Amino acid sequence: MAQKTAQLTDTVYIPRQNESVTRDPGISILDLLIILAIRKRFIAIVTLLVTALAATQVLCTPDSFKAQAVILPPQQQQSSLSAMASGALSGLAGPGAISLIGLKTPGDLYTGILKSHTISAAIVARFHLQNVYKSKFASDAERTLAANATFQSGKDSLITISVQDYNPQRAAAMANAFVDELHNLTTSLALTGASQRRLFFEQQLRREKDNMSAAEVSLTDVQRSTGLVLPAGQGAALIGSTERLRAEISSREVALHASQTYATEENPKVQVLQGEIAAMRRQLIDLETKGGESAFEVSVANLPAATLGYVRKVRDLKYHEDLYSLLARQYEAARIDESKEATLIQVIDRASVPDRKSGPQRRAIVLYAGIFGFVLSSIYVLLTHSVKALCSDPKQAESLAALRSALWFHRYSRSER
Repeated sequence: MAQKTAQLTDTVYIPRQNESVTRDPGISILDLLIILAIRKRFIAIVTLLVTALAATQVLCTPDSFKAQAVILPPQQQQSSLSAMASGALSGLAGPGAISLIGLKTPGDLYTGILKSHTISAAIVARFHLQNVYKSKFASDAERTLAANATFQSGKDSLITISVQDYNPQRAAAMANAFVDELHNLTTSLALTGASQRRLFFEQQLRREKDNMSAAEVSLTDVQRSTGLVLPAGQGAALIGSTERLRAEISSREVALHASQTYATEENPKVQVLQGEIAAMRRQLIDLETKGGESAFEVSVANLPAATLGYVRKVRDLKYHEDLYSLLARQYEAARIDESKEATLIQVIDRASVPDRKSGPQRRAIVLYAGIFGFVLSSIYVLLTHSVKALCSDPKQAESLAALRSALWFHRYSRSER
C-alpha cells in the first residue's frame, strides 16, 4: 500500500522541499483525482462530520405541517381601457402581454391585502404568535409569520393560502383565520367604484348633517334673541298694534280738545283723558323702540333688520335641508350599486387539519449536507496542494513573498494613518 501511494505521489509529482519544479504546471483531471485519493481519509472525515452535524440538527427539528385554504376573490368588471388594451395585446403577444403594461388581476390585489400589516398583526394577536415564536417584538413575530405563510394566485383566479406550523391544528386555524381577516378587511374597504361612491356620499352626508344641525341652532338663537317665530304674521300684528294705538291716541286727543272747550284743567274728565293719552304715548314709544314686554320682543324700528336676519337663517337651513336630502338619495343609490357589486369572497376549500407532515425532508437534508461536506473538503485539499506547489517553485515563491510584503506594507501604512 505504501509502495502504491509512493507511485501515485511520483505520478502527480508533489515537489519536495528545496527542490525546484521544472515540469509543465498543467494538471489533468486524472492528477486531480489522484490528489483527492491521497487525501481520501481527510475528505471522508470531513464529509462524515458535516453529515453527522446535519443529521443531529435535523433530528432535533420537530415535524412541521402545512394547511391550505383556497378562495375565489370577487371578479371585478374590466374597464373599457383595460378591455381595449387586453384585446389589442392578446392579438399581438398573447395573454402574457397584459402584465407588461402593469395591469393587475383581482388575485394580485387580494394577495397584496393578505400580505398587509393589518392582517398580519391581527393573526399574531389572535394566536399569540409572539409567545409561540418566542419573539421579543411583535414585528419579529410578523416576519416569522410571513416566512411561514405563502399566498399564490393562479391563472384560474383562485388564491391558495398555505400556512406551515409545528402544530397541525394551529396551522389549519391560521389558514382559515387569514380568510376571515381578509373578509373583515374588505368589507370596510372601497375596492369597487360603487364602494368608493358610497364612501364619498357617506362622508358628505355626515358633514352635511352637522351643517344642518348648526343651521338649526343658529336659527333658534335668532328666534330667541329677536322673538321672531313667524316674521310675516308677527310683523303684521306688531304694525297693526302700533296703528291701533295711534288711532286710540288720536281719538283721546280729539275728546280732550272737545272737553277743554268747556272745562278747565282741573276737571276730572280732562285729567283722566290726559293720563290715558300719556300712557298710550309711552306704550307707543316702547313698541317703536324697545318692543313689547309680553307679546312682542322686537320693536318696529328693529323689525326690518330682525326679519332680514331671520330670513337669512331660514334660507341657510332650507339650503342645508335640500342638500342633505339630495345627498341622502345619492347615498342610497350608491348603496344599492354596492350591493350589486359586493366584494364577496367565496371559500372553495377551507383548511383542514393536515394528517401528514410537510417537513423537514430529513433524507434530502442529510444527503445534501454530505455532498456539501465532500465538495468543501475536496476544494480545500486542492487549494492546499496548489499553495504548496506554488511555494515550492522559486519563481512563484518570490512572487508570493512580494505579494505578502506589499499587503503587509499596505496594512502597515493604513495602521499608521
